[in-house]
Amino acid sequence: MTAIFMEFSASFDFAKYFRRRAVAMAGTFKTGACSSKKDPPSRRTISMRHANIPAEPKSKRMTALLKSLVPALLLASSAVAGVAAAELEGLEEELPLAVEDASPVDKGTIELSGALQYQRLRSGEANEGRHEYAFVPRIKAGITRDFELSFAAPYRFGNAPETSQGDMSIEGLYQLRDEDGRLPALAISAGLERPYGAASGGTEVMFKGLMSKSLGSANAADPVRIHINVALHHNLHPEATERNNRYFAGIAYSQTMNENSLLAASVSREQERQRGQASNMAELGLRWKASENTVLSTGVGHGLNHDAPRWRFTVGVQRSVDGVFGKL
Repeated sequence: MTAIFMEFSASFDFAKYFRRRAVAMAGTFKTGACSSKKDPPSRRTISMRHANIPAEPKSKRMTALLKSLVPALLLASSAVAGVAAAELEGLEEELPLAVEDASPVDKGTIELSGALQYQRLRSGEANEGRHEYAFVPRIKAGITRDFELSFAAPYRFGNAPETSQGDMSIEGLYQLRDEDGRLPALAISAGLERPYGAASGGTEVMFKGLMSKSLGSANAADPVRIHINVALHHNLHPEATERNNRYFAGIAYSQTMNENSLLAASVSREQERQRGQASNMAELGLRWKASENTVLSTGVGHGLNHDAPRWRFTVGVQRSVDGVFGKL
């Protein structure tokens, strides 16, 4: 099914489709607008017809936009350069867990990814019936064998607090050592995160330590791995309600089920930007290799304390391409 979808996305004539939609929409204004073809409607008639059309809800317009981004992501990555093998064994942030592994992107490879999240907040006086959606686009580039750069610009929308805003971030990850025998893979990363949108806060500096270790033989047919992340955030210009410093800590388990699928689970705790708030989450996710260069992800999370959302659902796609630097 996925192969059919990708073939369709690559061959579909989007320009022809949107021309047809434009003609169809124009046709709705012609019906009853005049008594004959020689008597065109006035501007007032057309403006009144626009006034009678109910505005489409903002959430529906945003959802339609996000749906169009997945095939656009696949088409763009195909046009830029040749494909590269996607790593199924690795864990990518938000694809589908909050914890990631300690391996950088291969040198000369670009990874394009997008995740869509839905969070159902806990029932309460302030959060009754509240929903939060988030779109998380991210691009990673393997600069050297041990170093990668990444850029992300998540955006949150819905009727929950802290929506209609997002966080732009740039981050560099350096792998100190690869896994070798009894010693785990180790990496460090540092970056900047700048909020944008409604009621955005101060810029944060982030430092993170990452560890990944195989249980048993790393060359086993279905390796089992443990991943640990610890991150510290420092707010350079905190607002009155924001923390000066906060942290994230998480541990994850991953196991390759077969050559095309990986199962993962994690437990994490994150102090929020707002003072006095912290979220404890348990997550379960699945990564599926749809093709040689594309990995699909899905996950579900459950909040373990009052500040955490009751449920979190994630779907995402990751596509790897190589040869990009040679074409720029």
